[in-house]
This record gives sequence, C-alpha cells and structure tokens, in this order.
Amino acid sequence: MKDVLEAHLRVTLHRGLEVAYEDPKAFKGAVAKLFGEYSARLLELIILQRLKEQFGWSEEPSSLEEAVERIRAIYGG
Repeated sequence: MKDVLEAHLRVTLHRGLEVAYEDPKAFKGAVAKLFGEYSARLLELIILQRLKEQFGWSEEPSSLEEAVERIRAIYGG
C-alpha cells in the first residue's frame, strides 16, 4: 500500500510521502482520490495514533494538519 500511495503522490503532486508534512491538506486530498474519503480518513486516524504513540502525546491530534503543527512547534519550521 505504501508503494502504491508513494507512486500516486509522485504522479499527482510530483512529490512523495514528504507531502504529508509539507502540505497535509494536499496529502489528504490525494489519498482521498486514490482510496476514497472513508479510507483516507481511516488512514489519517492510523497516522495520528502512531504519531501520538511516537511523541508520547497525552491527547491524539484531531487532524493531520494539527499533528504537523505540533511537530513543527517541537522541531521548528
């Protein structure tokens, strides 16, 4: 699935998985076009859960955009 998503992002947005951090809204839109809205939201929730675990956040962010804001606050940029 990761390879399919990466290929789709490269064809549609001319960038790879890094677009999830660079432009989370565009990433979510591209995922929705590939897998559908429901599956895109499910993938987003899985990503959010993993980020919560990885960073030890007490509360899970509600969106990928919020998660990226939190990460940028930690690392800058």
